[in-house]
Amino acid sequence: MLVDDVSRCVVPGLATVKEVVENLTSSGLRLCLLVDSDRRLIGIVSDGDIRRGLLAGAGLESPATTVMNADFAAAPSGTAVSELTRVVRLREVTHLPLVGDDGRLAGLFIDQPDGEAAARDNTVVIMAGGMGLRLRPLTENTPKPMLPVGGKPMVQHTIESLRAEGFVNFVLAINYLGDQIEGHFGDGSDLGVRIAYVKEEQPLGTGGALSLLEDSFTSPIVVINGDVLLSARLTEMLNYHHSHSADITVGVKVLDTQIPFGVIELEGNHIVAMQEKPVYRDFVNAGVYVLEPSVVRSVAPAVRLDMPDLVVGWLGRRKVFAYPMHESWRDLGHIEDLESARQDYERRGE
Repeated sequence: MLVDDVSRCVVPGLATVKEVVENLTSSGLRLCLLVDSDRRLIGIVSDGDIRRGLLAGAGLESPATTVMNADFAAAPSGTAVSELTRVVRLREVTHLPLVGDDGRLAGLFIDQPDGEAAARDNTVVIMAGGMGLRLRPLTENTPKPMLPVGGKPMVQHTIESLRAEGFVNFVLAINYLGDQIEGHFGDGSDLGVRIAYVKEEQPLGTGGALSLLEDSFTSPIVVINGDVLLSARLTEMLNYHHSHSADITVGVKVLDTQIPFGVIELEGNHIVAMQEKPVYRDFVNAGVYVLEPSVVRSVAPAVRLDMPDLVVGWLGRRKVFAYPMHESWRDLGHIEDLESARQDYERRGE
């Protein structure tokens, strides 16, 4: 399709990575076009470019030019749609900028199939059995995944978002007040999905519940914590998992922490270096995983196991990869985080 208003995905070449991420989210087009002061196209930034840049050490305040693809293809403005379609499919890309004779950006073509996403055979397992102790007293009579955000249970946002991507097979691992969850969602037909349930007789942790799944998976499964809200496209995470021939892929978020003081490095009592308010970078677990069926089958039955422990147990095999997520992400495990999410939905009128 030809994008009617290409300006919504255009940012100046002097923009930061953070500004590009914000544009990727707001435009909904999954790519950003960088232009100079004369509106000449200088580069393209996609989701994948952001993820590769974050892994390579770029920060949100880094120049967008450090992560952009400057070796891009473009087509002359006025090229027929049939020819644009042929070119993008030949090049195995999804988009093609259109430029005028003067090199200025004139439009954008995206090869986008019509209709809703095709159904995927990957199963999504949502860990919904926790007691929500950090959310007391809200969880004394309501299971954490059923706490309302924007007028619906928090876990329903996850199910609906993934349904829009084509995920239709869900398993909810339940324990604490699980009858409320099962009573609300039933078999999932009201949401256009299929929902099955595994019930922990005793708390098995975020990984141990995988031992209760039927041993019938032939495709990678997605595991997500029931108190996570995110806007990342998990289809792309699955593609990343496949391209790396991974056993486990872990969704991670970049966390930059600035020390509010000058930091001094010592050898004995001698000062050898000093940094003023340095920023340290970490990658934190986003609570989203893609697992090969062999990993699921390795989980011992009736043994408590948390997902981080499962991941650590596979590190020696060198097929465990990180998938950086630059999209909106919230862990609603604390009351202040839950209230913040509710306020965001109210501001957006949802």
